Amino acid sequence: MNNLWKFSLEPGKDRGLLTIIILHSMEKEPKSGYDLLKEIAEKTNGTWVPNKGTLYPILKSLEKEGLIQVKEVGKRSKTIYELTESGEKTITDFRNKKEQSEDKLNFFKKMHLEIFGEENISLIYLLMDIRFYAEHLPDEKKQKAIELLNGVFEEIKEL
Repeated sequence: MNNLWKFSLEPGKDRGLLTIIILHSMEKEPKSGYDLLKEIAEKTNGTWVPNKGTLYPILKSLEKEGLIQVKEVGKRSKTIYELTESGEKTITDFRNKKEQSEDKLNFFKKMHLEIFGEENISLIYLLMDIRFYAEHLPDEKKQKAIELLNGVFEEIKEL
């Protein structure tokens, strides 16, 4: 795990987290750089907003690689980008390699527990672990897991 903020589909072709966020966002609808900045700010409650000097070179690079293309240039030269077929394939390929991001997330979780202690484990971590293990169960055991989780869910609702 050389770089925690980089993801790779093939050796030597790393993509940063921001690139993946851009491709994911544009999969929903075409966007301008400003739209992307605004969306990231909203999703992170303003705790992380990449600067323009980081975002716009990535957009140009993605365009040069053929992953996005200019859909239209609007008022005041506002450039709206959209995913190309190659961009759609790339984001799908990243989703198909989700183990890579799960490994990174688990690393951060372990470091958090080591630094702040097990007593500070959050319900979110527990739910993430349940999801991870449930997704990797053999098909013949998934029904039993659903029954167990439904039972626990009913008990939690009664709390």
